Amino acid sequence: MTAQRLPRKASGHSSTGAVSGPEKAPESQQHMYVLDTSVLLSDPWAVTRFAEHAVVLPLVVISELEAKRHHPELGWFARESLRMLDDLRRQYGRLDAPLPIGDHGGTLQVELNHSDPSVLPSGFRTDSNDHRILACALNLAAENQAVTLVTKDIPLRVKAGAVGLEADEYRAQEVTPSGWTGMADVDVQQDVIDALFGGSTVDPVEWGMDELAELPCHTGLRLLAGSSSALGRITADKRIRLVRGDREAFGLHGRSAEQRVALDLLLDSDVGIVSLGGRAGTGKSALALCAGLEAVMERRQHRKVVVFRPVYAVGGQDLGYLPGSESEKMQPWAQAVFDTLGALVSQDVLDEVFDRGMLEVLPLTHIRGRSLHDTFVIVDEAQSLERNVLLTVLSRLGTASRVVLTHDVAQRDNLRVGRHDGVSAVIEKLKGHPLFAHVTLTRSERSPIAALVTEMLEDHG
Repeated sequence: MTAQRLPRKASGHSSTGAVSGPEKAPESQQHMYVLDTSVLLSDPWAVTRFAEHAVVLPLVVISELEAKRHHPELGWFARESLRMLDDLRRQYGRLDAPLPIGDHGGTLQVELNHSDPSVLPSGFRTDSNDHRILACALNLAAENQAVTLVTKDIPLRVKAGAVGLEADEYRAQEVTPSGWTGMADVDVQQDVIDALFGGSTVDPVEWGMDELAELPCHTGLRLLAGSSSALGRITADKRIRLVRGDREAFGLHGRSAEQRVALDLLLDSDVGIVSLGGRAGTGKSALALCAGLEAVMERRQHRKVVVFRPVYAVGGQDLGYLPGSESEKMQPWAQAVFDTLGALVSQDVLDEVFDRGMLEVLPLTHIRGRSLHDTFVIVDEAQSLERNVLLTVLSRLGTASRVVLTHDVAQRDNLRVGRHDGVSAVIEKLKGHPLFAHVTLTRSERSPIAALVTEMLEDHG
């Protein structure tokens, strides 16, 4: 994905519909949506977002929410979902009959019946909660109901298709991708570039570039004036300031325009949340780590760097399947961070970093209940995190702390996260806030072989 060429306005909006389908329908054609647990774990108020339609929760969903109450990442969402249902119980009494929900005439009920597994093919008649949900939806559909199973779980949607049941992804938290990369190409007058190199900031409106004032703050700019060029950035007060190409963080220089803008943002302590996107090998982790160590060891702006990584492996295993203590189990995930750092600094520097306790690599499960004060936080592989989990991470930041999100939406290991929710939704939501900045890195800094293979994988993704 390349930077946009101005003049052309960046646009985007969040999707508000829960699933695809008609906005309104006569009562006789009320559609029935059967929700699985993954929907409520991503949005505890999902049951209110289906307009005038009927929402059904199979009983097993309540049991699964109960089992997740103390989960380190999802526990809050499970408890909030159960509280919402308990509030409805207090208000209406029984939940096993349709009760009004939302502002558009919709209904909600907890389905106690329709659990007969004989409606399923023999291969699906196993002791599986997913199959219980499928059986409930199929039995309801057998009564001539217009039924759709709604889930964020890809395998469950595939299974639904295998038994002839309509299934859809929960989309209320998705965004319509705007194509915003955090960069824009701009044709300017030579005097603008001269003013920037002279140490001034430039008001784009005064120079007849009103479209730049509409860009989100902290957007990086490639300023082009004939044979002259410069890098700039939209400030929080909608002016243009120069981005110097010779800035460095812990000895690391930006090579591409995107990397230089990213480095400028990472070194700006006024930008509390920096998002670095891009495919593998574009330098996201290296930039984040070096900026963190620069802030901790050289500028002494923070006490330490903490890297959180979600424990989703390429093969789908989690920590519980690996031998050893928790720190030993974390080693395969932490090693990627150590490898990146080892390629950038000497062994003496590495030893100093670890001896002084300036770098920690932890599983993301450790963030619940913590308040991270005076810390440079890096959330690596953020594309595998659900939107609400990401918001939980951001809510843990204490005073004098900053966070960097590194992500590649083409490499999601969490099957419950789509390309247009999770970190993509967070970017669209925060875009334009003075505390937030995003840059998509495009040029691979790895070997030509690695760049070729990454491109092939994306073409087939």
